[in-house]
Amino acid sequence: MKVGASLRGRMMAAFALFALATALCFSLFSVLFVYSVEDSFFDNMLRQEAAHQQRSWSASGSLAAPLHDNVSLHRALATFPADLALQLGGGARNGEFFGEQGRHYHVRKLELGSEPAYLVAEVSRDLVVRPRMPFILGFLAVSTLAILAMTLGIGYWLAWRATAPLTRLALLVSGAEPGQLPRHFAQDFPDNEIGALARMLDDAMARIAAFIEREQHFTRDASHELRTPLAVIEGAAQLLAQQPLSAQAADQLQRVRSAAAQMAQTVVTLLSLAREELDASVAEPVALLPLVEEAVVQFAHLLDGKAVEVSVEVAEGTIVQSHRAALAILLSNLVSNAFGHTQQGEIRIYVEGGSLVVADSGPGIAPALRERLFSSGAKGDASDGFGLGLSIARRLGERVGIDIEIDSASGGGTRARLSWTG
Repeated sequence: MKVGASLRGRMMAAFALFALATALCFSLFSVLFVYSVEDSFFDNMLRQEAAHQQRSWSASGSLAAPLHDNVSLHRALATFPADLALQLGGGARNGEFFGEQGRHYHVRKLELGSEPAYLVAEVSRDLVVRPRMPFILGFLAVSTLAILAMTLGIGYWLAWRATAPLTRLALLVSGAEPGQLPRHFAQDFPDNEIGALARMLDDAMARIAAFIEREQHFTRDASHELRTPLAVIEGAAQLLAQQPLSAQAADQLQRVRSAAAQMAQTVVTLLSLAREELDASVAEPVALLPLVEEAVVQFAHLLDGKAVEVSVEVAEGTIVQSHRAALAILLSNLVSNAFGHTQQGEIRIYVEGGSLVVADSGPGIAPALRERLFSSGAKGDASDGFGLGLSIARRLGERVGIDIEIDSASGGGTRARLSWTG
């Protein structure tokens, strides 16, 4: 929404600057115009007076009485008004001059043979513009403010009309959920640039929705289809485990059971990620100890024949606010990794600082693997999986507000931490 407001602000600022510049130019032109009109009036008066004196000089060789009371004739600078003579200095000349006590003079030279004469018009009583300049400037200032206010109002209305469809489009797109993308909304927008943008977004939303639907269907169908053969493998492995087998056959059977359990866990995780309704909003109080015990029992077969001691240090009444199914999946993933990679020593599952920690004494994390531990396909040399478990677990944790941290333990091995960020 900040983008829309900024665009409206820029449009209003453009309108305001244009109106202000226009009003100032008009005010300047108005002031210059009224000054020019007033000066033209005095210049015309002196031209008429000069023509009158020229005719009198041509007819009688003498100057006539001035036509206007405020005009006087002068043959020498000494006869000029004192305040005007001070400004003229060494010689008279044509022009406009300001005298003392608000007097205002216009001077015009007459060419009368070798000795010129001068017409001096004292026009302070006839001035119209200068005495009213404060009123004129005030009127122009009020007019400028009125024009600016009216322009801002019109500019706001136009900016609102122009950006309202864009704001509505931004709200529509920003409020879209991955599983409920808006469709067929372009027809509700005007047939202009915004409408073209809406049509392109509508097409993009359609392609994204189709892609999400295909991915969800594939993940859901693949997960469901894999459950049946995995159940068959697990059942057959249990039956074979009850039969007398050689050491080599028993070891191979154990690897089959471990791979089947890991694949089953991956399938459950993939199926959970395919459900868009899985998020932190469905968190509930969850007893932590039963989930830990269930995970330990589920993957206990991974410790068969190993000198590994498992200790669970979770108080019986420990309750966390979390998504039950997602927490069970994440806990199973970490426990299965710890059980599968630890050949001897100890595995501790305990609560520390509000987080659940699974620490083992296994080989730890290879230095080359630390930077891309949660990347798809990242796995150690001793791993029999595809390197997808932690990548999928991280995505599942982000969906439900559970943070996963895995690093090397101080005494060797690996330490995985589950923290609740919601």
